[in-house]
Parts: sequence; C-alpha cells; structure tokens
Amino acid sequence: MAFHVGDVVKVKRTGLLRGGESAKIMQVLPPQPGHGSAREYVVEFNTPPQKFRSSDRFLFCIYREEELIG
Repeated sequence: MAFHVGDVVKVKRTGLLRGGESAKIMQVLPPQPGHGSAREYVVEFNTPPQKFRSSDRFLFCIYREEELIG
C-alpha cells in the first residue's frame, strides 16, 4: 500500500524505538538503486520516544513501507 504526504500511519509493533506509535508522512523518498521496489518515507512524530523523553532527536525518522500500517 503506497502512502502519501499528509497520511497518518502507525509504526508496526516490531519497531524497536517507535513500535505502535502514530506518525505523519512528511516526504516520500525517491527509490534507491539496489533496494528493489521498497518505498521509504520520512515521518514526523508529535512527541519524543518513550525511551528518550527529553530528546527531540527522533521526531523525524525514515521507515520502509513494510514497517508502516495505514
């Protein structure tokens, strides 16, 4: 399933840092040579991760399409 800028998605529970959290698609990255047809997305979270509550470092992350749920 392809996502678009502005879509709200959820990271699959298997994600170590942000599993189960919702995020907004900010950018669809162009395909990278050698990665096949896997799409990648820049997503923005509203809050820092639970493990690093005092850090804004992980507000933006890159995820592959198979790591996200629509």
